[in-house]
Parts: sequence; C-alpha cells; structure tokens
Amino acid sequence: MSGLGYVMSNTPTAITNNAWVIAQYTTSASNPITVLQFRLQTANLTSAQSVVVVQWGYYATGTSTNTVALPVVKPIVKRNSVAAAGTPYGMTATLGTTFTIYDQVQWNTAAPWEDTMGLEPLKIEVPVSTAFAIILPNASGTPTLNCTVKFEER
Repeated sequence: MSGLGYVMSNTPTAITNNAWVIAQYTTSASNPITVLQFRLQTANLTSAQSVVVVQWGYYATGTSTNTVALPVVKPIVKRNSVAAAGTPYGMTATLGTTFTIYDQVQWNTAAPWEDTMGLEPLKIEVPVSTAFAIILPNASGTPTLNCTVKFEER
C-alpha cells in the first residue's frame, strides 16, 4: 500500500440499552480506505459485564451525529501533515440507513477486543463515498466504551 495511515479514536462514552454506532468513517469521493485494525474497550471489569454483538459493514446513508465530540483522526506517522479526506462520526444512537454486514462477533465487554487484519487479502477495502461503520445492533447494559480504528487512505 502506498497510502497515508491514520488512527481514528473516540472519546470514552457511556452507551445506553439500544443500538449504537460506535465508529463510522465516510470516505471522500476521491479517497478509498483500507481498514487495518480496530479495537474496542470498556470499563466493565466487574459483574456489570455483558455479551454484545458487534457488527461492522457499510451504510447506504451513514449517520451524521455524535453523542460527544467527533472522533479524532490523527496520522500514524508524525511527519504526515496531510489531513484525512473522509468524515468521522460515532458514539451515537442515531443509526444510518440500510446497513450491510461485512462481519460480526459476540464480545464480552469485560475484555478488550481487537480485530487485526494481518494478511493482505483479509484487509477491509472501503470504496469512495462509502460509510464504513462498527455498530452494536442491540446493546445490553450501559458500559463506557471507546474504540480506535487504524486505516490507510489511498
């Protein structure tokens, strides 16, 4: 890959008992991305833990709201002074429309969860003008959740 690498991170946010967009990145009209890794973590280390379904995929029309501040997108390499071209959203109960699932897992919120796409064929390619999202389709409990997503813009 010859693109520039970025990491998108959310402010830790207390979610509620409903569906939730954890992170969304809408690519620009000229820059597709390759998602390299994402990591989810909560503060649920006690009996407040729960098992939730985490899905990632694409919205036909993504969300355009946030519960807290917009996710921060920073270059992975400090010398990179080029801003990412897409738009981040997340940590909101306002879902987009028509979600197409790429994959999903069940996650015990007591432990951090990480998905690292190590092999070239397994990296998630997101085309231009597409809203890639990581969601909880049905939340359980009210954990304080944060997420980081590493991606390369091409």
